[in-house]
Amino acid sequence: MGLTHFPNGITSYGVPITGSARFASPWATHRFVDGDNGSDANNGLTPEEAKATIQGAVTASSYQDVIYIRPKTYTLGTGFARYTEDVSVTLGGSGGSGATATNANISLIGITQRIHPSDFLGVRWKYTTATPLTVDAPGLHIENIGFFVEDATYAINLRCNGATRTQEGTTGFSIYNCAIKGDGALYANGGNEIQIINCRFQAKYDGTMGGINLVGSSNAVARPIIKNCDFIGGNGNAMATAPIVGASPWYNAVLANLWFDKDTTAGQFVSITGTACTGVCGPCYCGSGDISTTSFDTAGIEVVGAFDDDGIQAGADA
Repeated sequence: MGLTHFPNGITSYGVPITGSARFASPWATHRFVDGDNGSDANNGLTPEEAKATIQGAVTASSYQDVIYIRPKTYTLGTGFARYTEDVSVTLGGSGGSGATATNANISLIGITQRIHPSDFLGVRWKYTTATPLTVDAPGLHIENIGFFVEDATYAINLRCNGATRTQEGTTGFSIYNCAIKGDGALYANGGNEIQIINCRFQAKYDGTMGGINLVGSSNAVARPIIKNCDFIGGNGNAMATAPIVGASPWYNAVLANLWFDKDTTAGQFVSITGTACTGVCGPCYCGSGDISTTSFDTAGIEVVGAFDDDGIQAGADA
């Protein structure tokens, strides 16, 4: 029996089935990005009419649209080529309390058959000048993308300006199965139910760490979830500083099933300044000879289980 060819791909209720991508919506418009064969003059609505750039697809999209990104050409010795862009996901609409954010809930999905994140196997994305992705729209979702951010300002900059409500990128942001390599952090000025799931954070080659930086001093970090993530050094060098940092207040935080490949130069894995944070941290697994009560400086978030090579260290919260 021969193989059946589907020239327009396989769909379920009109939604493309695309390998490991976890999210699609039957109400969404689906767009496609092909950095090798696409053109931003195309409408982006089919793989044959794909956009060439991520920004081209984002600009054409609006509420809950889904954008599928194809890996660029693989070259022996260097791997998949990178998309080199500084992309902005704007709020959409006029902004202000009571206005509709017309760009809410957009999704960026890298196409890969892998279930664990990698910086160099699949869709790769590097900044042009400072930050590859700046987000003002609520509910942005990202999957299966490797960010290369050595010497970048940020990897992803989630912006919020509080009651002004013209920037609300910290609300409902989610990132699954992505890798961030370098000293550019996933940065958020506050946050409302940010989800960081199954991601890898790798230091710059010299150990300078970007990692996760959620700052609650201007806008509270409410109900964040950081789960099933691993944090590793760069080219054999230990992470220089804690890969998860922030400033209080953090409320109802969940930091669960986190892996740190070795001790950091600073001796800390989580460092949140301030007091009166709430939530739970653990289990955490540390490739360290001996963690201590200062290894997890969580500003009140309860550390319920942290392991080093000597076994469990409980109650390490500051």
